[in-house]
Amino acid sequence: MSIARGGLSIFWQTLLLLLASIAVVFVVTAALFVWSPPPRPDFNSLSDIAEALSGRRIPRERHWQVMIVPHGHKGPMPLHAQRDSDERQRERRLSVIEQPTPPRPDPDMVSSAAFSARLADQIGVPVGDVSLFFEPDQSSNLPLRMRGDRRVIVRRGEPLFFDTVVAGLRTESGWRVVRTPPRAWIAPWQKRALMLFGISLLAVIPFAWFFARALAKPIRRIADAADRMGANPQAPLITEEGPAEIRVTAHALNRMQQRLSAYLTERTNMIGAIAHDLRTPLARIAFRIETAPDEMREKVQGDIEQMRAMIAATISFVRDTGSVSRIEPVALGRLLGDLAADEAEVGRPVTLGPVEAVTVAGDPMALRRLFQNLVDNGVAYGGGVEIALGRIGGEAEIRIGDRGRGLPERQLEAMFRPFERGEPSRNRATGGIGLGLSIARAIAQEHGGSLMLANRIGGGLEAICRLPIRS
Repeated sequence: MSIARGGLSIFWQTLLLLLASIAVVFVVTAALFVWSPPPRPDFNSLSDIAEALSGRRIPRERHWQVMIVPHGHKGPMPLHAQRDSDERQRERRLSVIEQPTPPRPDPDMVSSAAFSARLADQIGVPVGDVSLFFEPDQSSNLPLRMRGDRRVIVRRGEPLFFDTVVAGLRTESGWRVVRTPPRAWIAPWQKRALMLFGISLLAVIPFAWFFARALAKPIRRIADAADRMGANPQAPLITEEGPAEIRVTAHALNRMQQRLSAYLTERTNMIGAIAHDLRTPLARIAFRIETAPDEMREKVQGDIEQMRAMIAATISFVRDTGSVSRIEPVALGRLLGDLAADEAEVGRPVTLGPVEAVTVAGDPMALRRLFQNLVDNGVAYGGGVEIALGRIGGEAEIRIGDRGRGLPERQLEAMFRPFERGEPSRNRATGGIGLGLSIARAIAQEHGGSLMLANRIGGGLEAICRLPIRS
């Protein structure tokens, strides 16, 4: 089996979406590495500690020169000196507090007499007036390194502390103590990376949404069409479009619907033909019984009339079910109003209750036959009916109730079987053949709806029909 129209399969669509997502993430990651500034290690130099303790600028030996070259300029340019402490933006600036006692080191901290002496020299106080504790930052990467061998980086004679530092300076009122604050849970460079990955995710979401929508739409269409086909084999065929697998499925469903429709048509024609052909032998029996005694003739004539009525009802059942030939907007309020008005003209006890403005899609003649059958049953068995129309979610709910005796709960569903009657005497004067409810339910199902019976509160029986509202 081959499908004429082209289209990528679900496999290839999924694969292409995955490759496109990987490509977007790769591009964003590459941009993160190429254009985003690398994370700079945050540290505090010994001069930073001295400045924080003394509260003044400390002369430094380290500086560099920056040259700014304007666009199109030719000739020598002046040099501008920049200090490290002025330019570097720290993430963990030292905090300063005043306390009466000297600082105490954390468990993993060490001290250095050389660094303490250099700190005291920078501030200009005796070495006994300063206290310095720090955590060594770098671990040796030698294969045979000593346990606990940790290092401190010294750049051009300036110790750099990448981890926690605690230092103190004795003052007249006690000790001025500086300390490195705890590290932030997420560093600024990590925030930038997360932001870029979030952007990549947002860039992929529209593609995924369009793919999911394009994939779900034909699947939903097939589900709706299959539901319609279950209610009415004569429903329109499914449009064969979408991915290759969806088109193959739609094509298979269309072929199944065509075979089912042909089978039902053949069965319907056969039943109709049998019912029609039975009229001839019944006519011969009625002719020949004319010479029989009066008592026998009356009984046989009664049976013949009942059989004729059953044959006529069967032909009507075959003709009226599966015959929804056109679908158009139907205003149920107007249809039920016209039905109630026609019944009132002939003096039948039919009243119209609350009615909402609801429109459904269906065959107006078939829907009228549905409600007419329900009204006929209510009048015949309940003495009169009340009609109401409301909206329940996405469905129109039609209630046609009477105030008769009702039925046992176990018998309600059985009333929809062909030739089933609530009054078992089979007397034609007390009701029909027993196909009215079967025809009504078949019409409701052909329109994608449902029909059920329920006993009313306060007595009586109620037929509840629900039909999907036209969107």
